[in-house]
Amino acid sequence: MKISIPENLLPLVEAFAKEHIEAYAVGGLVRNALLNLPPSDIDVCSRLTPQQIVEIMPRYGIRVIEKAAEMGTVELHFGGVIVEHTTFRREAYAEGGEHRPSMVAFGDNLTDDSWRRDFSVNALYANLWTGEVSDPTGGIPDLERQIIRTTSADPDDIMRSDALRVLRLVRFACELGFDIEQNTWQAAKRNAPKLADIAAERRRQEFVKILLTDARYPALGRDELRSPMRGLRLLDELDVWAFLVPEFNLARGMEQRPDHHRYDVLEHSFRVAAAAPATEKLRLAALLHDVGKPDCKRETGVQYAHDKYGERISKRVLGDLRFPTRTITEVSQLVEGHMYDIQHMAKTNTLRVKFATWGRERTWEQILLREADVRGCGYDVDYVAHVWRALYDTMLHDGTPFSERELAITGQQLMEISGLPEGKALGELKKKLFLHCVKHPQDNNLARLTQLAKKR
Repeated sequence: MKISIPENLLPLVEAFAKEHIEAYAVGGLVRNALLNLPPSDIDVCSRLTPQQIVEIMPRYGIRVIEKAAEMGTVELHFGGVIVEHTTFRREAYAEGGEHRPSMVAFGDNLTDDSWRRDFSVNALYANLWTGEVSDPTGGIPDLERQIIRTTSADPDDIMRSDALRVLRLVRFACELGFDIEQNTWQAAKRNAPKLADIAAERRRQEFVKILLTDARYPALGRDELRSPMRGLRLLDELDVWAFLVPEFNLARGMEQRPDHHRYDVLEHSFRVAAAAPATEKLRLAALLHDVGKPDCKRETGVQYAHDKYGERISKRVLGDLRFPTRTITEVSQLVEGHMYDIQHMAKTNTLRVKFATWGRERTWEQILLREADVRGCGYDVDYVAHVWRALYDTMLHDGTPFSERELAITGQQLMEISGLPEGKALGELKKKLFLHCVKHPQDNNLARLTQLAKKR
């Protein structure tokens, strides 16, 4: 069996050929080629050590960046392509399931290298010269059966060695729409507690990928096997929320008002996340939007103001997983705002001001979150999602300013018209004009703003 080696790898193929070194593409590139999917990350391997790669590749115009030389890994940069090269190796892990091997021994053949890899479908090798595929661990039959199975006959050995594979198992199954081999699944469940030894950044990366599994290969479409809902339920079955979102252990089985919700808090959260558009920010906000309900109910006896609790908890959860500060801020803001005007009591001008204060991007995301929340309830409820969308469309159409910078008058012009120096009073006047134009966007022109400024 052969695959076509991507043309953009030709400089690397020629470099290995001229050095008479057999090298192989490995992992996702080979797997995806056999499944007629777009290439995944480009990984290659050979018997060359990092030091040898550093000595050889620059002669062929290939830049080498040491990434983890002690692990045998370097990056190769050429023609706008980034390839990760790893020396054939064997490895061992200390007790506890930590992601990084405690022992690495370089080797000279792909068979030994294959047994250190996680799943058989990821241990497929293609000769860079010929495209001929080697399958030391039975990955091709597993591709045909559409099943994820560990490379080792003892799946506990794979999961115990590196507990991050517990999350990778869920991700690959949901990205590809594959079933999970039963022994592999049971080993994952037994070794899931070892996720405590995995760095938060690593857990975060896999968690986000699980939330976005339906966006990984759009050509496959979305069904029950390729969806974030399946991924979230598998995580729940693995009982790993203590390492991702600890509050979900309290949300499981927590009932809600039956006239508003068909599902408990946890199931509702899963359904809202699955209904949200496939972006990291919206999926996270959707998943966490009701995360404050357990604490709110325990402390106050009701779920009112759970959005405020949720904002605080979201910051802590995302912070613990080492999300970037901007992501933490924006997701927690969406969580805090998801209950705004839930009873549709706000007047149109009040909503206009709120939307303008939020800004275009956040307003649109709050609308999408509200719509996902509606779909996740299990009932034909509305929660004024359509009202928000209609008003937002109107504001875009009528030219409503969404920031003071969008006023049709500059600070310098305002100082000349008002006679005010730069300072607090000028800032208050500009804010007053901004709020006026939010409610009356037809007045956002220099002539009218001049009149309004003179009347201050």
